[in-house]
Amino acid sequence: MIEHVLRGIAAVVTAFLFCASTQKAAGALQQSGYKNGAFLRWLGKKGNLYFNRLAVFALCLALTSGIFSLSFSFLGEKIALTCAALPFLGLSLLFYWADYRFALKVPFKRTGRFNRLFVGYVILTAAAGFGLLSLLGWLKEINGSQIYALVAYIPYAVMPVALPLLLCLTNLILGVFEGARNKKFVKRAGQVLDESQTVRIGIVGSYGKTSVKNILATLLQEKFSAVATPESYNTPMGIAKTVLSGEFAGKQIFIAEMGARKTGDIAELCDLVKPDYAIFTGVCAQHMQTFGSVQNAWTEKSEILKCGAKRVVCGEGLRERIESEFSGADCVAYAERVSNLSLQATCTEFTLCVDGKEISVSTKLLGGAAVENIALAARLCRELGMTAEEIGAGIAKLQPVPHRLQLIESGGAYILDDGYNCNVVGAKEALSALSRFAGRKCVVTPGIVECGVLEEKINGELGEEIAKIAPDKVILVGETLVGAVKDGYKNAGGDEKKLSVVKDLKGAQTALGEWVGAGDAVLFLNDLPDVY
Repeated sequence: MIEHVLRGIAAVVTAFLFCASTQKAAGALQQSGYKNGAFLRWLGKKGNLYFNRLAVFALCLALTSGIFSLSFSFLGEKIALTCAALPFLGLSLLFYWADYRFALKVPFKRTGRFNRLFVGYVILTAAAGFGLLSLLGWLKEINGSQIYALVAYIPYAVMPVALPLLLCLTNLILGVFEGARNKKFVKRAGQVLDESQTVRIGIVGSYGKTSVKNILATLLQEKFSAVATPESYNTPMGIAKTVLSGEFAGKQIFIAEMGARKTGDIAELCDLVKPDYAIFTGVCAQHMQTFGSVQNAWTEKSEILKCGAKRVVCGEGLRERIESEFSGADCVAYAERVSNLSLQATCTEFTLCVDGKEISVSTKLLGGAAVENIALAARLCRELGMTAEEIGAGIAKLQPVPHRLQLIESGGAYILDDGYNCNVVGAKEALSALSRFAGRKCVVTPGIVECGVLEEKINGELGEEIAKIAPDKVILVGETLVGAVKDGYKNAGGDEKKLSVVKDLKGAQTALGEWVGAGDAVLFLNDLPDVY
């Protein structure tokens, strides 16, 4: 009985040490949307040494615990086995410290789901550990050898290697509960929306959703009280969190960003939000890994035109296709007209025509895409009864969205932070923005992801686009996609001497520190999460 209690204590303590020292894996699972398949792809990704480190951790535990046990055998079996447990504490702390040095680029968030996952992870690891210790103890009793007794528990050291599978198993088990809980949460949010008098706006498209959302929210504040889903919250859960927060209560307008990765996502979001108005930015080869083709992406995202909204404001690039497939659709409108466009390095100037009145605009937002986003938001504001003067006042207050072609001046150098950009259209806009600077230019990018079978082609084209602006330096980050970008760059006549490949963003920052100076401009185009 006492031995069972001791094994239980040992299993719980070591489980907590193991799980605490592998929080990075739980963070990667969170980044993967709590999808085991995506997490396991991250684990097996070329260049990811995480599993190798776990194997080294296990090997060190086996060697040191065995040495400690045999070295203190003269004090008796119980004391020797107790001493053999000391490396588990020391090496777990050492692994935790070493792993901390390789922290995730996107730190994990201690959400309710993450905390429940971690607790379940500890419990399942402790249960597996207790089972293994009991099995090893039983084998020890059967063997009866004193020498064997001193090394009987060494196989327990393999536990670190099994931790990723235990994490996935925990996620699989809790997923049943989490799915039911999420459905209940989203249903409650839908009821709140249905009972409210709030005007609801949905924003759909392969690109520009977050930027348009932020622009629209700023403009609407000139006449209404409005709330928008924060950051890139664009799933049923993200929308539900906003609706059930204190920010939603009493607002006249609710703006919901609507993301889609697979067929049925937009219909699900429309059923939840039931938008009165919508903005459809456009479609490009994004999320091809799940959609399979641009046609499938178009079919899915164009569901917004069938949702029953009073008005859907669409990007000008969609006009021909919409008029072909949705001829006579009364709900469709297009962005406000723009003229006298002047794209400059540090600002953008143009004339916006709102209901026959011309507004002279000067904004910190950069690039042609920003102009189209403003024109889309302005048209919807007009649909909601705002005047040209109110829209103009709102445009004057616009600020760059963090990490979306955000211009930062540092030490006389210009940093174009487009870290959240991960689509073809935005990449071309960002490169055009960089080309407008007079000084030396540098592009830092890991490539574009989630393009499925088109990934190599699209990243080759990205390399060609980079070569066209002839930057003075090109830094490709990582190993996932840089081969295709590099080939495209060289095939388009890019100077290979100006190109370098680094392991991670830290390596890029080190290379830039030795190169960048006053007047130089650096574009950070896309910063992939760890799971890529």
